[in-house]
Amino acid sequence: MTSSLHRHVRGALFVLGTVALAWAGLAAAQSRPVVQHDTTQQRMQWQQNTSQQQISNQLRDNRIAEQQRQRISDSIKRPYANNANATQQIEQADQARRNGYQSRQQSLLDSYQNAVTPQPVERHARKSGGSSGHGKPSGG
Repeated sequence: MTSSLHRHVRGALFVLGTVALAWAGLAAAQSRPVVQHDTTQQRMQWQQNTSQQQISNQLRDNRIAEQQRQRISDSIKRPYANNANATQQIEQADQARRNGYQSRQQSLLDSYQNAVTPQPVERHARKSGGSSGHGKPSGG
């Protein structure tokens, strides 16, 4: 008889343990906040940050390269300081390089502005036909 009693007690303890574990799991699940990550938004933010960083790096690199070109240009001008024709040609070449530099920088600044400005998220348009669900073109 004691073995039968032990089986019933073990069975009851097993059921109680299972119920207790289920109850604890349910309580824990209810107490934890449900966090939903908007991976699309995160991906867009990452892409925006990456674009901004790349553009910023390119702006810096262009500025450094322009400073180097200007130093080289200044050193080239020195020997021709007394030659008006050569000085004019060097100035024209410098101006063309400065114009190119300014165009590149403006293009990068425009790209940076586009990367900074949040782009509207495209929503899938519903099929035409309104809420009636017919979707047949009228007048045909």
